[in-house]
Amino acid sequence: MICASFLKVHLRKKSIHAVAIAGAATMIFVSGCSSTPSQIDLAHSWSTPVRIEPAGLSSDYSSLYGVSCASSTFCAAVDESGSALFWRSGKWSSPQTVWAGGTLNSVSCPTTTFCMAMSAGGNAVNYNGQSWSTPVTVGPSATYEVSCPTVTFCATAAASGTPGAPSTVGTFNGGSWSTFQTSTTGALNDRILDVSCATPTFCVAVNLDGHAIIFDGTGWSTSRATGVKGLVSVSCPSASFCMAVATSGSSVTFDGTSWSISGAMPGFQAGFVRSVSCASATTCTALGLSGLAADWHQGRWTTPVLVFPGGYMATVSVSCATSSSCVAVNSKGSAATR
Repeated sequence: MICASFLKVHLRKKSIHAVAIAGAATMIFVSGCSSTPSQIDLAHSWSTPVRIEPAGLSSDYSSLYGVSCASSTFCAAVDESGSALFWRSGKWSSPQTVWAGGTLNSVSCPTTTFCMAMSAGGNAVNYNGQSWSTPVTVGPSATYEVSCPTVTFCATAAASGTPGAPSTVGTFNGGSWSTFQTSTTGALNDRILDVSCATPTFCVAVNLDGHAIIFDGTGWSTSRATGVKGLVSVSCPSASFCMAVATSGSSVTFDGTSWSISGAMPGFQAGFVRSVSCASATTCTALGLSGLAADWHQGRWTTPVLVFPGGYMATVSVSCATSSSCVAVNSKGSAATR
């Protein structure tokens, strides 16, 4: 309850993801944790966080909303002020304004010379290795997430900020976007909060009610339950494996046919899991608003470690190019790597 109160106070200027999570958090009952699994022998531990936004920016407008790593030496991050930053061979660039209609909610980079970013205004912009394109309208104002497995295909999912309004899902074919709105009730828990694509013919989107819809290359399936409520993030490194995580620290996996509950993260009951990234079908990393991160390896979660100290964040995001190469960003304009 303390965490939910924090979110309501500190996230009022942030994305509707945070508002939706705060609302759902009060309804999630957290059961006891499973026994602590053995630690993963990672090649690198997390670095000390460094601020990558200019020190002169107000803390209210330095939220890094998303990060995507195409390789262990290239990542792109986007922020609340509508700027993008690049991580190349261990160094961050200064923020570059992207004229996309306000806050950039998410970014996806399948290669080092192509990234797609989505704005809260419903616009998409892509990066060609040198510059960003002019914005293209995809849908209504909302909080968009985007996933691009290739340079010629992306999928997006967006939760509307209007009570009762449906979510938006859409796909990009390398030249244009096609979108439609889908929702059973438009209620808070029915809003789609994330999407991940392994290939142009396999994408999964999840919502707070614990349901998922799947794109098969031609259309989206009807919503079906996964077995865990409060899902906020999903990562699909292949068409036969996806990991979805809930704010409570619970998680489910998908084998391409059915969902299986994969257990809770030890010590994550109040950690408010927000983002997950899977480098393979055997290794995933989850990051919470508390600054804690946990790793999943061959079916078991490790004990969380503190990546971002200093209390609860308003936004966090993690992207892993390999099991030992990840980049995490947060609402304080900071980034950490391993």
